[in-house]
Amino acid sequence: MNKTVFVLGGTGFIGHETVIQAAQAGWQVKALVRSEEGANKLRQIGAHPVKGDISQPAAWIAEVRGSTALIDLTQPKFPRRLGRSAIQSLSAERQSMTRTMLQALQRLPVQELPIFFSISGADDLQPDTQSTINERSPLRTHPRGFAHIGIPVRRLVEASGIEATYVYFGNIVYGPGKVFADQYITGLKHGSARILGKGTNRLPLVHVTDAAHALVHLAGLPRTELAGRTYIAMDGADTTQRELLVDTAAFMGVKQPGAVPAWLAAFVAGSIAVETITLDAHADPSALLATGFRFRYPSHREGVPATLAALGETPTNLPV
Repeated sequence: MNKTVFVLGGTGFIGHETVIQAAQAGWQVKALVRSEEGANKLRQIGAHPVKGDISQPAAWIAEVRGSTALIDLTQPKFPRRLGRSAIQSLSAERQSMTRTMLQALQRLPVQELPIFFSISGADDLQPDTQSTINERSPLRTHPRGFAHIGIPVRRLVEASGIEATYVYFGNIVYGPGKVFADQYITGLKHGSARILGKGTNRLPLVHVTDAAHALVHLAGLPRTELAGRTYIAMDGADTTQRELLVDTAAFMGVKQPGAVPAWLAAFVAGSIAVETITLDAHADPSALLATGFRFRYPSHREGVPATLAALGETPTNLPV
């Protein structure tokens, strides 16, 4: 079996960890990168950098030929306030990027096409009457949160005829970097982090290490177990938004956060950001677990202390 994965977005939060996990698992890793600085960072973690621009795939698409999997972790740069106007603009940008890339892939010999990994988040999926999302969940008919990006992108992939698998992460992929460290941990330190609304919503989560490990694990499965399939890469622990913030504060030994009405948070941060954080759903990752995958961090109670330690914090005991 060819052991090559090609990663788009390999210098990002999840992409960087995916490159590390794949290299450690013995894969040859190629990753698209625009700058020499980014290329050097990728070399240091075991990847072969491919210089190019995601929006101009004709210049680099030949490097994808013969790979086992093409893992798409690209995303546009998000503004500080994410309202409906901003998400529509970002969605159009992401769709254009995806459409151009899919057209380039369609020009490659079929026998040399990798399976395409389309990655999105829990917002895309319609919970059932028990508020559960799983591998059988349909796409929402009325998008909320980041589904304004994820749903039209998936439809483009499906319409392309390219063999693909669809992997859904939690609405927060937490770990030592990106939103969780920048907004939650720093916000808790400074007393600015807030619970949105009552905070009783079950917020689908996954630690970045588990997110990356899931992608690498799935890439190693037979193609017949991937093509056209959906996998839920969320820990399924039913952690509430309030528990996540209150327990993280307790681990840090700082004051517990207060709450703000969701409408007020939407006024400040934008309605899309608030919809994403206030989603209530039970995530069922049983299809992923059935392939032999196991979470290193089965809940925030294991993952948050590891995150704090990686950031140089000294975690204290969680409340019982």
